[in-house]
Amino acid sequence: MKIKVLYNPISVLAIFSTVLLIFNMIGILISKEQIFTERDKILTGVEIIILFGFGLILLSNILSIIWLLLRFRHSEKITIREKVTLALGCLCLLLLIGDKTMIHEIGREYSLGWETLGEWIILYVFLAIQLLYNFIFLMISKNTPHNNF
Repeated sequence: MKIKVLYNPISVLAIFSTVLLIFNMIGILISKEQIFTERDKILTGVEIIILFGFGLILLSNILSIIWLLLRFRHSEKITIREKVTLALGCLCLLLLIGDKTMIHEIGREYSLGWETLGEWIILYVFLAIQLLYNFIFLMISKNTPHNNF
């Protein structure tokens, strides 16, 4: 008996990752006082969701890169869009390190009362690149049959 799967599992993970990325982008900005000034307290619900979101984004990036590499292995013709998507995915893995660094710097400078505008700009540029990658990956993965491999 064959079970018909309606959605590609990697696409579902990418959708959840995108939703949590958008939540993180909004949540960090809205809860910045709570996140960056109350550092000695127990994590709140928003902070736990943001932390979980970044973990899921990391997992989604790793699995999407593996999925693209497997697709390249079984494909006769690799398009330039797929190559660019793979390069963007690898860049996003590196940018997650930058996200962590910028959040740490914002927290440190925020507690010292320093200006943090530059760090916020860099953080949101990194997050916007991640969001772009998620949308491009979703377009590629939704057009691929899930039983392709």
